[in-house]
Amino acid sequence: MGRKQYGKQFGKIFAAIALLIVTAIGLSYGSLLRGMDQAAEDYSQGDPEAALKRYENIEQRLRSVGALRVIPAKDRRNLIFNQARLLYALGRYDDAQERMDREAEVAGSSSTDGRFLLLKGEIAFRKAIKNYRESTRKDTRLLEESLHAAEDTLRDSLRLNPNDWDAKYNFEYVSYVRNLMNQDQQGKIKILMENVRVEEQRPPALPAEQSP
Repeated sequence: MGRKQYGKQFGKIFAAIALLIVTAIGLSYGSLLRGMDQAAEDYSQGDPEAALKRYENIEQRLRSVGALRVIPAKDRRNLIFNQARLLYALGRYDDAQERMDREAEVAGSSSTDGRFLLLKGEIAFRKAIKNYRESTRKDTRLLEESLHAAEDTLRDSLRLNPNDWDAKYNFEYVSYVRNLMNQDQQGKIKILMENVRVEEQRPPALPAEQSP
């Protein structure tokens, strides 16, 4: 009889502890999601640096407890993608690429999220233009190779999201520039190179279903 009572008491204690743990995790995760909402609000108010800092702090908190791999994949992708797009907006292209590579490392495979491929293609294009402008040699062969890589990435993005108008426009634009190069129309290429903005690009807000 005593053993049964002890067993019941132990079971109740164990259940209470488990409930406390689940509650604590839920509250902590809810706090992280609210932090992501606050980061989105910072961005909407024109402060991308503050938004980026919030996202980075959230990721650091998740990594510190080994939780980045176990949170819902959609939330993790949004967290990392939003960092990457903010870095892109700030002109920090290499850092943006590093964030997306980090997601592939965590996921254990290349991204099947068209948003990542679209952003990778945009980064590849803008880096190609930036490097060409800043180079004293103006190596059109190197520019062509870089644009070809950007075009391939944008094509992959379109395969995943065929109705994404940004991906369609960017893919067609890069293809247009490459066609001009193949036709040796240097005058038009020069005009295009001079008019493509590579300074800070503020991307539009994410659609509601993609926001954190």
